[in-house]
Amino acid sequence: MGGEGAIRTCGELAAGDEIEAWHNGKLFHRGRVTQTIPPMELFWILDARTGARKLLDVEALEIVRCAPASRLGVTAGLAQPA
Repeated sequence: MGGEGAIRTCGELAAGDEIEAWHNGKLFHRGRVTQTIPPMELFWILDARTGARKLLDVEALEIVRCAPASRLGVTAGLAQPA
């Protein structure tokens, strides 16, 4: 997690990017970016675990770009929000 691949602004993302979203050292979301809203620092992903669209906030989570995941094993390590 983290390091050089860390995304600091929504402007660094583009539709099609594969990302992971971390909070307090736990992986909460992984998926493909479908749309960005740079003025609000928000972006939509298609969540790899659920297939649902998720709206994420660059300022609230640690976002890192990652390699595309296969459908198998994607859920391993994903934290379940309370």
